Amino acid sequence: MRFNSKELTHIVEQGVVDKEGILSMKYKPEGRIFKKEETYITRHCKLKGNLLFYYKNKESKNNRKSSSAPYLRTEPLGVLVLERCTIELDDEIDNAFIIVFEGDEPTYHFATRTETERDEWIQALHLSSYECLKMQLQSLREQIQAKTGRDPVSQPPPTETGMAFETQSGNANTNDEPAMEICLACEDLPNDSSANPPNPFIVIYTINPPQQQTWVQHSHTEVVEKTNSPQFLKTIGFGDSTGIDTNTRIKLTVYHVKERMTGTMSQMGQVIFTVQDVLTSHQMELALPLQGPDPVDCGTVKVMAWVNDTNISVPNGPADDCKNDKLKKSPCRRRSKRVDTLRPLYRGIITRTFRFDTSDGRVKLLVHEYMAEAKLAFDIPLQLIKLWIDEEKSMIDQIKNLGQMSTRCQHACQEATEHCTSIVMLYEQHYHLISSFKGPSFKPSIKKGDKDLEFAPLNLHLQRMTVINELNDTTSWYDIVTVGAFTAYAQKYKHGGLMKLLQHQKEFYSADGTLSKNTKLDKACQLINSIYKLNVKVNNDCQRLCDIASNGLFSEMKSIAEHITEHVKELVNACDNKLLQGSEELYNAVREEVLYQKTLEMSKNELTESFTDLDMESSTENLSGTNFKKNPSMEPWELSRVNTEAACVCLTSLVESLESVDRTKWLNSISQDVAKLKNFVAVLHNKAVSFMTFLNIMENKGHSKLNYTIKYRRDVCFSHAVTALVTGFMTKLTTHTTDTHFLNQLCQVGMLVQFEGLLSCHSDENGMIEDMIVAVDDLSQVVFKVKVEEQIDEGPVLSLHGKLKYGSQSRFSKTWFNCYCASEGRVV
Repeated sequence: MRFNSKELTHIVEQGVVDKEGILSMKYKPEGRIFKKEETYITRHCKLKGNLLFYYKNKESKNNRKSSSAPYLRTEPLGVLVLERCTIELDDEIDNAFIIVFEGDEPTYHFATRTETERDEWIQALHLSSYECLKMQLQSLREQIQAKTGRDPVSQPPPTETGMAFETQSGNANTNDEPAMEICLACEDLPNDSSANPPNPFIVIYTINPPQQQTWVQHSHTEVVEKTNSPQFLKTIGFGDSTGIDTNTRIKLTVYHVKERMTGTMSQMGQVIFTVQDVLTSHQMELALPLQGPDPVDCGTVKVMAWVNDTNISVPNGPADDCKNDKLKKSPCRRRSKRVDTLRPLYRGIITRTFRFDTSDGRVKLLVHEYMAEAKLAFDIPLQLIKLWIDEEKSMIDQIKNLGQMSTRCQHACQEATEHCTSIVMLYEQHYHLISSFKGPSFKPSIKKGDKDLEFAPLNLHLQRMTVINELNDTTSWYDIVTVGAFTAYAQKYKHGGLMKLLQHQKEFYSADGTLSKNTKLDKACQLINSIYKLNVKVNNDCQRLCDIASNGLFSEMKSIAEHITEHVKELVNACDNKLLQGSEELYNAVREEVLYQKTLEMSKNELTESFTDLDMESSTENLSGTNFKKNPSMEPWELSRVNTEAACVCLTSLVESLESVDRTKWLNSISQDVAKLKNFVAVLHNKAVSFMTFLNIMENKGHSKLNYTIKYRRDVCFSHAVTALVTGFMTKLTTHTTDTHFLNQLCQVGMLVQFEGLLSCHSDENGMIEDMIVAVDDLSQVVFKVKVEEQIDEGPVLSLHGKLKYGSQSRFSKTWFNCYCASEGRVV
């Protein structure tokens, strides 16, 4: 083997060698070819580890000819690595042995002066190899396992002291807050052997006599480097919601961590006390001297405790009737339950507690970190899927209500119906899969490509930091909802994300004008929203008019009537739109073409019956006629607008004539005219929706596959986004139900939601960003409505609004959602 002689010399001269002595080594002089010319030459040998060095002779400092001569190290002539070899006796000469290596390696012959020396060398060489040490270790493991039932390597005992404590979680995985918590600090710890400040680290053990006979590791602190008076940030919890055993003994063992990587540490001292000692001490604080292995001053450990549950009683001392003032009950430091505000919305709550000192020595900051799994991770997607299924079924009914179409339009209607039917079947399957899911309350990362849970957001958690100021007894919350990107990961990104797909979809839509960048569907969505908004306003005004007619003043009725007139005029003007009129003309032309074809195919005797059957198929006839009865003739769009305006004029005139009429007759006088106006307004809205639905079908003709892909992907991304939004809003609301300023701001200004992503613009992540941009933009369609209830029986409830989304990512479907959030009756 190749080696550096100086490095080998340094290795063998460091420390003590395992064995050293004179051996005769068989040697063949250079240039000699015959075996009988080989001879034994005396060599000085040193064994260190699994390396056998041999020298020409033994030289030391005593061999120097004069004291002034420099000491020169003797370099070894060679070295043998004693691995994959065997030691055997050699009969060639007396007291000889050979080292035989595996393979084609040469054999080395050695001899000693006596048989005893030979046996000692054979034993030392045999025990030096790694294979032998490994066999010894395995034998010892088997012996220990046979006696203790535990493998000391793979299953170390729980009392082992090492840096493995760094990765243990202690009591952090419990959902219940501890009944009592303590924070620790040390003072005047001694320096280490190098006169440097230590790296303190405390391990906490507990024992409950007489049930337990040995100390059990309970928790540990963090390592504070290079300090004699460490303040440990992590707090230690004891007990649970059922209480705490005051007889529990606690042992604090303080270590100095010499090396983190190897876990090398030395014990500095320890203290032992009971839970009762802490609870009965003044201000629940203890200062205990460390007891070290040597009778020297090892410093002091300070313990400060507080109780988290106000229902837990604190003992007064060894005896309630004790006359000693020091043993009487001292003021108890308590903390209210903090997890209770999270439990309605979260489960699997993990808690970590820390204490920080401030520049003001009187002030201590307690910081509680929480991580929790959202309960709404599957509930909100289920509600959304159910709403989308109902919406697609409603769309199928709208297409059917359009009536029989001509040949050129019938195929487009059939294509749209098949598209809606496939969506319904797919979403019903997803609804069943999510509702039957029995796993954790959130979707983990390993299931991000699982299509069965595609509508559920990824890794929806809450990370909360609660900061408590002990001096002012004030508390602040800092909440962050963490969730995976709002993207349809299971659908992959072969054709890009939603923005690219929507841009491709927009290319085949007709423009609203020659130089307009907006499409006809963008204009249609905006128009339907305006008509819907005015429809709601007129209906609300009519309801208020009826309420005032029962218990109000004439001046109030007149004011409401003026509002109704204003809103009806806006509605009539909105319906006077070229796009709406053009869609009506196109629809009527298709219907006339169907009538003409029927006329040619049928005889004069069957003509009347055929007209009756044809009119029954269309829903637009259900919306025609001033008396709201099915009319065999189609009411023109212009006539519907005029009838609505006329009904408003009649109602306004009737209200003005009621000033001299008995108040008890007001409601009966206006009820019929109010109902007529509301029905005319509903006719306008429904006919406008029908005409725009027909326009939507014609614009998407031949592109059902792309529309299916976009809707499916967009709904998945929106489900992720709205679930995270509702979770964050509910969390914010539950922690500020008594904050008048926040509630006023919420009602008057609204809510600002900030999203921060960690995605890049490379590869598939570019498609993820596109999905997320569209999903966040769709959240502008969500409206929160808060109900005050004495007792909350259910979570947030979603419902569809009548508005459509328009703009850069327009969508001809109901995407405006109402989210009804119930809160307890203490809301201001």
